[in-house]
Amino acid sequence: MNGNHRFNLVTSGYDCYQVDNEIDRYEFHVRELNEKILLYQNQIETLNNQFNMIKKRYQLLVSELQAREKQADDVGRLALLEANNIITDAQKSADDIIDEAMLKVQSYVDTMKKFSEQNQEKTRLLRESISSLLDTIDSYSDLAVPNPFEAEAPQEKTEED
Repeated sequence: MNGNHRFNLVTSGYDCYQVDNEIDRYEFHVRELNEKILLYQNQIETLNNQFNMIKKRYQLLVSELQAREKQADDVGRLALLEANNIITDAQKSADDIIDEAMLKVQSYVDTMKKFSEQNQEKTRLLRESISSLLDTIDSYSDLAVPNPFEAEAPQEKTEED
């Protein structure tokens, strides 16, 4: 639409038909624009409703996400606490096992030391006994042992008899 529309001049002013035609055209255009405005207002209202609904869904999703993140953090924290407890229990069990093994090893070492001392004592006693026995045997080796077979045999008469 052109705002610089010119009308034809007639004897008593402007041409009424032209002016009426232009006014009708403007009125039609204004009605079209008003209808478009109503249509746009309805669309805006619909879009606002959709926007509000989407906004509510978004807020619901955000709150649900925050709740899930909190749950995930809680689960992670509990898992970490449980893992630390398991590690602590495992370390304690390992320390207990090592302590028990060390006690057993010490007991074995003490037993072996006792056996070794007993063995040394027995070896010393055995050597003393063997030495005493050898001394006794040596003392008997100097003795003349009579031959029992010589005494039974009759003495032969010698030619000198």
